[in-house]
Amino acid sequence: MATILPFKGLRYNPEKIKDISKVITPPYDVISEKERDDYYQLHPENIIRLILGKELPGDDQSNNKYTRSAEFFDAWRKEEILKEEAEPAIYIYAQEFTLSGKKYVRRGFISLVKLEDFQTGQIYPHEHTLAKPKEDRMNLMKACNSNLSQVFTFFEDEDSKVSNLLHKVSGGDTGTCVTPDIDFTDIYGVKNLLWVVKDKAVIEELILQMKDRALFIADGHHRYETALFYRDRIRKNEGTSKSNDNIPSDYVMLMCVSMEDPGLQILPTHRLARNIKDLDPKEIKNSLNEIFEISDMGNDCSTEALMQELGKDAHKHKLAMYMGGSDKKFYILTLRDENLLDQILTGEYSEWKYIDTGILHGVIFDRILGIQAKNISKSESVKYIQGVEDSVESVNKGEYQIAFFLNPTKIGQIRDIATKRHKMPPKATYFYPKLMTGMVIRHIT
Repeated sequence: MATILPFKGLRYNPEKIKDISKVITPPYDVISEKERDDYYQLHPENIIRLILGKELPGDDQSNNKYTRSAEFFDAWRKEEILKEEAEPAIYIYAQEFTLSGKKYVRRGFISLVKLEDFQTGQIYPHEHTLAKPKEDRMNLMKACNSNLSQVFTFFEDEDSKVSNLLHKVSGGDTGTCVTPDIDFTDIYGVKNLLWVVKDKAVIEELILQMKDRALFIADGHHRYETALFYRDRIRKNEGTSKSNDNIPSDYVMLMCVSMEDPGLQILPTHRLARNIKDLDPKEIKNSLNEIFEISDMGNDCSTEALMQELGKDAHKHKLAMYMGGSDKKFYILTLRDENLLDQILTGEYSEWKYIDTGILHGVIFDRILGIQAKNISKSESVKYIQGVEDSVESVNKGEYQIAFFLNPTKIGQIRDIATKRHKMPPKATYFYPKLMTGMVIRHIT
């Protein structure tokens, strides 16, 4: 269960950094090479220099992007560009944004949370992780001895006790810290607000309310696992294998949001497929027809109309498909019966029959198109993409052969699969908006 602690966070010093929007970035793993270069140009103290350093000619073990991150980090603290909180705090972080014409506010809190092992603890992942990103984050963590960005988690809050407390503290009640300590709009048009909460009574109430709640990782699986490796490394160096409430490396910086929060929005990530040998649209449709009802939407269907149709009765498990080649038509695929999947999705994939991404990966990709589900995260045959129009264009250009469009994964589906300690397919979730990096940093001391 969640054991949370306040901490003395490092934040950009407003006396030194007049416009915080110029030093903040999205998470490292959604930043392209061009975007990284743009952030480098934006401001000399942009957080990009810590989280996503550049590789340079002549780099070696003693001089590389990780050592340079550590040098920047040390210099910025000495120069008080990054300034430590005078006393431990918990940070309420809200993001105001518009999605499909509707306004939302997503509100949560940043604190330290005691690390728990995935096999036995009450902090649940839902994604498989890859070795290379973990090695990268571990090298950075060792160099800087810090959590430079928060792992994003959610929790059940059906009684709204935590949400009500956060809203009370940041929303205007008498005697509470109403004015945010950070307030800026990022390049995506999202308003980011941070309140530094040092009131001991509020912190103790939050600790009490969270102590029996499980946490589910939304974003940051690689960073969480890296924190586990880092903890175990420190324990080994100190000659202990036991958990200790007083060891800083036993904790990680998390952002925690109620799963009932209306602002906890998930967007779909669509798929493009290629390298399908001897693609025959008629043969593929015949194979699909055994499991799905196929609605032919024609070749002049707009993508807007397609996605509207896809969104109707989404509980039935529906996918949309666009085939290239001689076909060039849109289709809606509706699962006939979940029981048809019992013999196909078994073992570690048994929970996939309840989610659209699982049905796409485990049935259509694996069984019909010959793209192995177990190796799909390393496959060159599948591309993950947000844009519907872009997907169709890629097929029309011949870069990919088929596009598949999905409804968003539901938050309860993530919880249910994670609680059973199963994993979802890659890119099954895209939480929007992304948490910004650089709002608060935790130096492990």
